[in-house]
Amino acid sequence: MLVLNQALAWLSTTYLGGLPIDRIATVVSVLLSYLLAHLFRRIPPTNASARHLFSIISTILLFGLVQEQYLGLIHLTIGALVIYTMMRVLRGSLMPKAVFLVAMLHMSYSQLRRQWGEQASDAQQISFDYTGAQMIFVIKVTSLAFCLHDGRAGVPLSAYQTKNAISADKAPSLLEYLGYVFFFPGFAVGPSFEMATYRRMISFDSMAHRRPLNTRAYSTLLIGLFWMAVYVAYSPAFTFLHLATAEFRYKGMVAKALYLCTTGVVARAAYYTAWKMSEGACVLAGLGVDGLDDTGSVRWMDISNVHIRSVELGTSIRELIDGWNIGTNTWLRHHVYLRIIGAQPAKHAQASSSTAATVMTFLVSAWWHGFYPGYYLTFVIAALVSSAARTLRRNLNPLVAQSKSDNVRLAYNFAGWALSKYTLDFVVSPFMVLTLPLSVSAWRNNYFSVPIAVVLIHLSFNVLGGGHYIRRHVAAKPAKK
Repeated sequence: MLVLNQALAWLSTTYLGGLPIDRIATVVSVLLSYLLAHLFRRIPPTNASARHLFSIISTILLFGLVQEQYLGLIHLTIGALVIYTMMRVLRGSLMPKAVFLVAMLHMSYSQLRRQWGEQASDAQQISFDYTGAQMIFVIKVTSLAFCLHDGRAGVPLSAYQTKNAISADKAPSLLEYLGYVFFFPGFAVGPSFEMATYRRMISFDSMAHRRPLNTRAYSTLLIGLFWMAVYVAYSPAFTFLHLATAEFRYKGMVAKALYLCTTGVVARAAYYTAWKMSEGACVLAGLGVDGLDDTGSVRWMDISNVHIRSVELGTSIRELIDGWNIGTNTWLRHHVYLRIIGAQPAKHAQASSSTAATVMTFLVSAWWHGFYPGYYLTFVIAALVSSAARTLRRNLNPLVAQSKSDNVRLAYNFAGWALSKYTLDFVVSPFMVLTLPLSVSAWRNNYFSVPIAVVLIHLSFNVLGGGHYIRRHVAAKPAKK
């Protein structure tokens, strides 16, 4: 829409410091979905077909007319129809694996096409084009394929698989399938969710319980707006690209660490904005309601894609990772790692402790994100950091547990928070700057501190026997009373 684009360009130049128009269009699209969510829940839950159709039409309007992603709509519509046909025609374990491969290859084509275009124009930042929506699309269709397989397989299932399995007689119609895939509030940026969650929303009378939905939805929106203000105010001054410059190289060590960690918060603010605003619109439509409790109050599911408190205040790498991009982590755990890699649910705890298995999972995640070298640097080092962090915690926790001093515990938790934050921001630097030369420069300017720390931890505890020494010390020394 030419008039809308002109208005967004004026808004960007006048008030938003030149923020890319496509990002502003995404925010406008999400805000409009709040209005549409109010209309959506007025449709009686007994008229499921009307709800599916409303969702599809709303996505066409928002993603097409507002964000002008006409090519994306064509790609995703054709992809959705092809995959639906595969789900109906193919049988056995071949079906979900074929769906996974086709969906990922189609997305890979879109991501490579975007990457080549950006490199040709010497772009420094990824634009929010339709590949973001396609990433959510891939999670949904592959998850659905595995859930359909679980309902027909006749094999032991995990608790998660049992909850979301879909039997053959309850397979979605084409209209329901498209309503699920093109669900309008979360189409562009998520959150992703299972078909079973979508069905609970469709059958729930969200109009009759609009007050708790409104309260939860608009409080979530306010969180998103707060982080949008943080991003708009500070993103010009704090960028990951600056980490790779000669000017940054000659800063002091403390100044570098403070700049890196502040930049990480500002960069994450953009994700918090999109995810929280979209989450609020989904809640407003009724997504995330898990029925009513004995008192008649709404019982909630956690559909959030990020737990901001865990990411910003977590005292361990594991806590930070678990709180970030939760929908993708759930998909990787239940519909990629345990299935494509071949690990069974009962063996998951043992398999996940393997560094090789962790690296494999992170590589699949990198493939899902795209093909910039920075993605692969980030996810490979993240896998190694996760392994090193487990080693460090496993060996240091018993020492801290022996001490009854609150000051020792406080210092330990503070050190865990500070080191985890620094490590996270160091690790994601390549993810943000994308190219190999810039990634290496950013790491070099920060002294390659995290890779060196990973090597030292491995040598100290796994090669030189530091872990064995600590365990002997703990066993020989009784805990203080």
